[in-house]
Amino acid sequence: MTPANTTGKEGTTLYYGDLSAPHVLQVFLEMRDRACARMAKTLLDTIRQGADDGKYAVKFHFAGTMDDTVGGNGDQRALSALAAASDEGQKQFVEYLGALFDHQPFPPGDDKFSQGSVLLSVAGDVAGLRSDDFDRKVSDETYLTWAGESIATFETFGLPGTPAVWYDKENIPVTTVEGEVDTDPQKFLAAIKTS
Repeated sequence: MTPANTTGKEGTTLYYGDLSAPHVLQVFLEMRDRACARMAKTLLDTIRQGADDGKYAVKFHFAGTMDDTVGGNGDQRALSALAAASDEGQKQFVEYLGALFDHQPFPPGDDKFSQGSVLLSVAGDVAGLRSDDFDRKVSDETYLTWAGESIATFETFGLPGTPAVWYDKENIPVTTVEGEVDTDPQKFLAAIKTS
């Protein structure tokens, strides 16, 4: 089963915006990764605005490294819930993505995203997201297999980790060599203009 607003081979990529936009912004994230949460806090609204203005479509790719290294399945469960949100609409999906990063469990080993009750609780912060259908999909893990397939595609991009952003396949720096988030909306928009 494939959620709404997906693209790519076998529909494993969630997207936001209009796919016929002149450019593509590819955003690589991991739901349990602290740097991704910091980047989302800094840039997600700016990224969303560009898509809303029709400048580009955003394709979201997700890693599951924490599930492999720390244990648990919070990356996969959170992505499964995001897929259910995408069925409700692009607006609900992108707002839920931000809300999940705002409520990201710390430390990562405290794998609260593996609990359906936590994912549903966070969804309560997003207007128009909670419905019987959404709640059932999260509780039943409707998209868990899809989320695993989506995460499996991450390694095909050859990235050392997350977060990362590509604009028409050109890397837009968002972190330092040490992996610290090093950008802001102005820097980000300037980098896109010059690429």
